[in-house]
Amino acid sequence: MEDRIHVISGDIVQNSNLGTNKNDLRTIANQTEVVINSGALVKHFGNKQDFENINVIGTKNLITFCQKFGKRLLHISTLSVSGNDKKDIKENVNIFSERNLYIGQDFTNLYVTTKFEAELAVLEAIYDGLDGQILRLGNITSRFSDGKFQRNISDNAFAKRLKSFIEIGAFPKYILKHKLEFTPVDLTVSAIIKILNYSSDCNVFHIMNSYAIDVPDFINTITSMGLDIIPVSDVLMNDIINGMLVNDERKEAVSGIVQDLSKDKKLIYTSSVKLDCNFTQNYLKSTGFKWKKIDKNYIIRYLNYFKEIGFLNF
Repeated sequence: MEDRIHVISGDIVQNSNLGTNKNDLRTIANQTEVVINSGALVKHFGNKQDFENINVIGTKNLITFCQKFGKRLLHISTLSVSGNDKKDIKENVNIFSERNLYIGQDFTNLYVTTKFEAELAVLEAIYDGLDGQILRLGNITSRFSDGKFQRNISDNAFAKRLKSFIEIGAFPKYILKHKLEFTPVDLTVSAIIKILNYSSDCNVFHIMNSYAIDVPDFINTITSMGLDIIPVSDVLMNDIINGMLVNDERKEAVSGIVQDLSKDKKLIYTSSVKLDCNFTQNYLKSTGFKWKKIDKNYIIRYLNYFKEIGFLNF
């Protein structure tokens, strides 16, 4: 890759020159056609100014660069801007498709808030003539090919949540009725490249695996690997969590789910927002791209990587 990929030191937060010197900026301007902005602070907790600087100001600086030098911008966003991470029990379901931006959703953390603000900036620039697309990503997980994933796994909210349930050994029984989304990172990249290679007037895409896995199938795979985890009632789940929170030796085990607790300390994993990705699925299909089904073998690779890096012990 060293003959194809050149690393230039810079900082998208600094200014429209991206924190580079004149020579490097000239090189970028002359030798690139497309800017893919995947630079973001993706933690769900942290300093407000850091989120604002990286996710919003950094994006605006890249927009300015693309406008100045006539570049195409692919902005990597998140499907969490839909508000589907806001768990509630409302009966009215709101559809969030590629055509939606604000549907009255509430934002629960700095990451999602600033990613929403970044989308606003990109869409305004597109309205003013920027050649750009927003790619909202789903639940990014391990590579489909070999199960490899990010090493800073403790920053991944889904992985931390899963770890907590495994270490507790229990999960809310009602979840058995639902499905889990796994969007492998290598397949995600392939989908992005397909969109990159085709010129289109479409401005927003939803990149998420169309094949979800039933929770019972996921649990069966976990137990086949020697991990004990059982479905329990909401009352029992609540008692388990409260018991661990007052136990200094065990409270770390619930760190991945404490932020999911409602005001009455219940774990609610249903949302009044339904994600619609039909347009993107059909678009990708027309390019020859296909998602792959999440099966037992993939889940085994996924969990074995957590074991390999010491994130899970089994």
